[in-house]
Amino acid sequence: VAIARALALNPKILLFDEPTSALDPELVNEVLDVIRELAKSGTTLIIVTHEMGFARDVADTV
Repeated sequence: VAIARALALNPKILLFDEPTSALDPELVNEVLDVIRELAKSGTTLIIVTHEMGFARDVADTV
């Protein structure tokens, strides 16, 4: 819900601080998919995460 609320404002930059903490595995994958699509769309993302494989996958710089 928080991601959808932030996207409604059409931001140029999004900051995610541990977006997958305390989520069950199914929700983790859904959140990561949304973030992956945002990265592909050209939105600037600053992400604090322990999901290093994901970070390397979507990042221009780690």
